[in-house]
Amino acid sequence: MMDFLLGRFGCRFRGTVRKAVFSLFVMWPILLLPTLGAGDDEVGTYRVGPEDQINITVARHPEFSGTFYVPSDGMLNLPAIGQIVANGKTLKELSEEIAELLRNRLRSPEVTVNLQSPRMQRVYVLGAVRNPGLYDMKSSWRITEALAAAGGLALGVDEADCKAIVLRVRNNKRETFALTDVFRGESQANAKIESGDVLTIEAQETIPVYVVGKVKAPGLYKLRKDNPGVIQAITLAGGALDEAALDRVTISRLDGSSKAVNLLPAMFDGNQESNVLLQPGDLVTVPEETARIAVLGYVKEPGFYALKNGQKLTLSDALGLAKGTESNRADIGAIAVIRVENGQQQKTVYNMHRFLKSGDASHNPEIKPGDIIYVPKSGRPDWDFLVRSLTAIGILINPFVP
Repeated sequence: MMDFLLGRFGCRFRGTVRKAVFSLFVMWPILLLPTLGAGDDEVGTYRVGPEDQINITVARHPEFSGTFYVPSDGMLNLPAIGQIVANGKTLKELSEEIAELLRNRLRSPEVTVNLQSPRMQRVYVLGAVRNPGLYDMKSSWRITEALAAAGGLALGVDEADCKAIVLRVRNNKRETFALTDVFRGESQANAKIESGDVLTIEAQETIPVYVVGKVKAPGLYKLRKDNPGVIQAITLAGGALDEAALDRVTISRLDGSSKAVNLLPAMFDGNQESNVLLQPGDLVTVPEETARIAVLGYVKEPGFYALKNGQKLTLSDALGLAKGTESNRADIGAIAVIRVENGQQQKTVYNMHRFLKSGDASHNPEIKPGDIIYVPKSGRPDWDFLVRSLTAIGILINPFVP
């Protein structure tokens, strides 16, 4: 019975098998499409370059089709077309250009360009890195991946002093990015790398200088060689403290010489003449401001008060430091300012009533470091007794020694 069935239906069975095998043969690429399409994005953005091997298919025209090797100059020599620039173009761009050039010979040409054998993907990483050289890369690499392949920054190099320069081989353009922006992960700064690109990490040249004294963070700093001013060094150290004497900054050099500079014009008036350029190994010392004044007599908080460097103070300001006068007992119409000039004591009496009532600025003078301000008791003040008393307790001899 089995032989009968096979004999009767054998031909039909064999035909069915042949059709099934043929259908499977035709359909297998379609079945595999999900797998082949995993890298479609990379293929779509791939740019043709020297050493690539590509396959060009012109539908129904095998004479214009074939496999072509891209030479070092990036030019292809194609049948019926001649030379065409392939370097730097995507596969889609290249197929569209070939189709356009073939319209002179063919009606509605259908051109497909496939990557048959890609060139080795490589990038040059040079400059301030641990291991400069040529590295194999992936098409998804960005600056950070290329830098990591070269071992990262060279020892002693600070990212804040570096910039990343990418030389694009396909159009010979340079793109520059601050390395701090690259490391922050900003997509525009952490640019994509293409095969053949040259990535150079360029570090700013620096000089070592020391900053000590009345600054927020004394220590050794690397100052950019293209901008090595003493103000820039103090800025790196966090800036000057309130009690700093910026008019008496000292620069000591390795040859034993030293120089005193007044930075107040540069800091407050923009005059850069005093912003002395530093040399490697210089020591910048910012001293403490020792200028003080004394506010004594019938004020709420008599005592000695430090002045900020470069601070301009008037008599009313000085009284404000002492929290004002004693309203019931102080005579603000006879306030004495005692000043030592050329070794001699000078006493000048001012009437603050005139300043407060009529705005007479001559009775609200500028107070200078070392001045003594005395507010007497209401009534006729005995100035000779005042001077004798201050001298007896040593105030007029050397009152502001720290």
